[in-house]
Amino acid sequence: MEQGLAGTAGSGALFGLILVLYIYLAPAMIAFVRAHERFWIILALNLVLAPVQSILFQSFMTISPEGITSNEATRIGLLVLLGPGWVALMAWAALAKVAAPIARLQTWRETKIFDFVATLPLIAWFVQSTMLIRPRLAETGNMILAGEADLISTLLFFSLLFSALFCLLSVYLLVIRDKPVLRTQGLLPRVAAITGTFLGVGMLRLPVADLNLPVQALAFLLTALGSAASAAVLWRLGKSFSIMPEARTLVTEGPYNYIRHPLYAAEIITVFGMIMQYQQPWSLVMGGGVIAFQVIRSLYEERVLVRAFPEYEAYRARTKRFIPGII
Repeated sequence: MEQGLAGTAGSGALFGLILVLYIYLAPAMIAFVRAHERFWIILALNLVLAPVQSILFQSFMTISPEGITSNEATRIGLLVLLGPGWVALMAWAALAKVAAPIARLQTWRETKIFDFVATLPLIAWFVQSTMLIRPRLAETGNMILAGEADLISTLLFFSLLFSALFCLLSVYLLVIRDKPVLRTQGLLPRVAAITGTFLGVGMLRLPVADLNLPVQALAFLLTALGSAASAAVLWRLGKSFSIMPEARTLVTEGPYNYIRHPLYAAEIITVFGMIMQYQQPWSLVMGGGVIAFQVIRSLYEERVLVRAFPEYEAYRARTKRFIPGII
């Protein structure tokens, strides 16, 4: 157990480091995605921004380093990384009109390497979530092997097992997936996709609710069934898997023969179980957010697929979105 907790802490630190790095370098990444004609200047400024802001902050700081608490050190670190210079650089990268996009950047943006680098925060998030699950999964698995597990422990084991399988399968497919043939446009579909994904996996970090036996059994059952179905659909989706609304290869067979978004439907079943399983009110708030963002993702995803694959219109006309024959 101690080794598992140590691994969880280490993976959490790695994820935190990657997340902070991505936020800090967001101006350069946004300029790259937009093929900004001043990309190289923005990149250079982004790289030297933290040292410059650190020197300026230290010259004006009146607090002794020895007397700084951990919370104060965190706030100072955020000011050094995301201070006024970072805000100004972000505004320049995101809001300035791009009159002459750099053709080479537009070409690089379509490469497999760029697609992989763009998914690194999500890969780290899924890996860290798996590490978070591992100690409890090992504990319940040992109870089953020893013949000491009751119904609740058994349901919990399979719930955690399929959740971990879904996370690891997501990492695998994010690495091997095909390049998109068409990407969504605009900020809202990207925000919906990223926020919905982070909220869903983030629910695993909430405190577990104290439930009576029938409710607990139902919560674990929904989570296990939803996670198992998600993993099965994800495997069928294969290299067409996307987090953002993107078009890779059109899949209309298997579970996609009955509804257009079986993965989202399975994830919603999982979310209902997790809303019951974790403490209120945050599980309800986060779970409701996940469901809302999944619906938004499905709308934007269909717009991209219609543009990329003309035959999708006929497929959409004969299938429902989430529940066969209903909705």
